[in-house]
Amino acid sequence: MSVLLLEPFYGGSHRQLMDLLSSELGPQNCRLVTLPATKWHWRARTAALWLAERIEPSARYRVLLASGVLNLAELLGLRPDLAPLRKLLYMHENQLAYPVQKEQQRDYQYGYNQVVSCLAADVVLFNSCFNRDIFLAAVEPFLGRVPGAGRLGSLRLRLEDKARVLPFPVDVGPFPPPVGPARDPATPLHIVWPHRWSVG
Repeated sequence: MSVLLLEPFYGGSHRQLMDLLSSELGPQNCRLVTLPATKWHWRARTAALWLAERIEPSARYRVLLASGVLNLAELLGLRPDLAPLRKLLYMHENQLAYPVQKEQQRDYQYGYNQVVSCLAADVVLFNSCFNRDIFLAAVEPFLGRVPGAGRLGSLRLRLEDKARVLPFPVDVGPFPPPVGPARDPATPLHIVWPHRWSVG
């Protein structure tokens, strides 16, 4: 049980990732602690408190991996025994650049939570180069909006040093045999994009 997997929003792709990791690691090597995938906004604001209560103390933990929904800095404040672990944060999405209808509707707390979580982590894993790059580019302008706070030095550099790209793992299983005639290589290949298209 050397790996502690934490998912405050255990549904959709978040659940898929944690299930795949826990399956690959096996129950003897990891402990998965989750909260239900309901009311995302509440999970992002309060999960650290609930997870702090649910995580059993253990001297066997070596690595903590959590999704970017969790405010990792809050969790470490509530559970200082977890601070010595190697802390990895997986960023499924980026709240600094998440599209909203009007900029006045943006709730800055979610982006701030992700920034402090990234600072608290030892390694920050982004699901794509695009996600990493827009997050890093947005950090200083985002924090520059704080009234009267002044500039924070080298924040982007600190985050760049720990930022890595780990594409979302997909367990597709064996492919079924093709149905119908073989595709003509001269015809266009159709690619399905099963993801949301966000308009900025």
